[in-house]
Amino acid sequence: MRINMLFSVFIFLLNPTIYIQSGGNMNIDMVISKTNDQRVKNLAIKFSKIFDETEVFVARSPGRTNLIGEHTDYNGCPVFPMAVDRDILAVCSPRDDKKVVIYDYNDAYGYKEFFIQKEIPSSATGDWGNYPKAAVQGLINYYAQTGKIKFDNLNGFNAVITSNIPAAGGMSSSSAFVVLSALLLLGANNINEDKKLLASLMAKSETYVGTQGGGMDQAACLMGLNNHALKIDFNPLRVREVIIPSGYCIVVADTLKKAPKTESALQNYNRRSIECKIATALIKKAFEKEYERIFPITALGDITCERLGLSEAEIDKVLDSALHKNFYYLDEIASILKLSPDAVIQKYCKMKDGQYLDMPPEGFKLYQRFYHVMTEWKRVEKSVLALESGNVKKFGQLMNDSHFSCRDNHEVSCKELDVLTEIARNAGALGSRMTGAGFGGCTVSLIKIDKVMTFIEKVKAKYYDSYLVNNAPELLKNASGDPIFMVYPADGAGIIKGFELE
Repeated sequence: MRINMLFSVFIFLLNPTIYIQSGGNMNIDMVISKTNDQRVKNLAIKFSKIFDETEVFVARSPGRTNLIGEHTDYNGCPVFPMAVDRDILAVCSPRDDKKVVIYDYNDAYGYKEFFIQKEIPSSATGDWGNYPKAAVQGLINYYAQTGKIKFDNLNGFNAVITSNIPAAGGMSSSSAFVVLSALLLLGANNINEDKKLLASLMAKSETYVGTQGGGMDQAACLMGLNNHALKIDFNPLRVREVIIPSGYCIVVADTLKKAPKTESALQNYNRRSIECKIATALIKKAFEKEYERIFPITALGDITCERLGLSEAEIDKVLDSALHKNFYYLDEIASILKLSPDAVIQKYCKMKDGQYLDMPPEGFKLYQRFYHVMTEWKRVEKSVLALESGNVKKFGQLMNDSHFSCRDNHEVSCKELDVLTEIARNAGALGSRMTGAGFGGCTVSLIKIDKVMTFIEKVKAKYYDSYLVNNAPELLKNASGDPIFMVYPADGAGIIKGFELE
């Protein structure tokens, strides 16, 4: 009998639970000899050279591109991403002790190891070892709080990983790695978890590395669905699957300006989160002053008719005057909130790593951040309706508007992102915008499928072969592989397991 081993990459299409069942491991020699996936074969060969283990499992976690809804998730407002066919892949084996050992397929990145303990010490800011630590620490905390799994019963794992997600490119390579690391710990210990629960846990866990984000990246990585984008709402987590109309595709282009999670980058990113929190506090104060009662407003996403018990007109009346457009300084914020300046800093300016945000010398731009988030929320809702009704042109316009707001109001774009999106529009994109946290990284463009090759050629000529060569040639050294490529909506993260026999 001829035996073909086919890895079932997309095994979680319909079931929201990640099933990690005992007995699902595969023999490493069979993986090497039978798989027709070259990346899996290469990983398995490298694994066999490093570790003396015969039983392994394979897991993947996709990157994501956010079609629209930037910097809204940490405000409790919806987003509209899709998981993509670029992923981080691992070959893994369980250990019988509490050690975690992870090698990168690329020898230049070396390996990381640590021990599972109740409080896992973090590495230096920017060290890639913090991402698996974040996942493991998050699961440890969850099991300690719930008592579901005893700490003594958790063992570590060995793994070799590889990724084809552009690093620091705004496609959530870091969150994909955190999610993958969680899957490896779960798989090594034969633990089943619900995808929605795991998405929420990993969103909280990623604060371990110092970012104050929302839950979009983790939800998209885990809940992705082939041929669909996801409209994701929060509190509670809800997913609405929206099919991508046939005849159109998404093209990702890397500016080659990296947006690493360094200390300075974290300050820039976290400043937006903190400004939104302060804006929310001032808006809450305005509602309570106007209507003389307490309102349940903890994030901008709480400002809905249903939650506040007000009409749209009553809400707009307050919002129109709650914030002025000038810079806010600490003394003014403290006066409005009836707090001391030190109390404002303690309550609103503390970052997840325990440090405090450096006070911006020009002051806080509260109105501009608020305006971006609220209008971006509306663009998400309109985008879903546009695609569901087949109005692709309208969706493209909304993508463009989103980029302009990211540039002008939230100020998370950069020269390279602005130039690349403009080139994309001139090359035939119906819409083009930055994707991800910003300050560099990738753009995402909506293209007619029959125009895509011409589009890619034009963008390569105008941006990579002309603009960068003449204006920022140092960025070209960041190129690794093709910097512009189509992406397809893919299924979410999971354990790759099972054979089909013929």
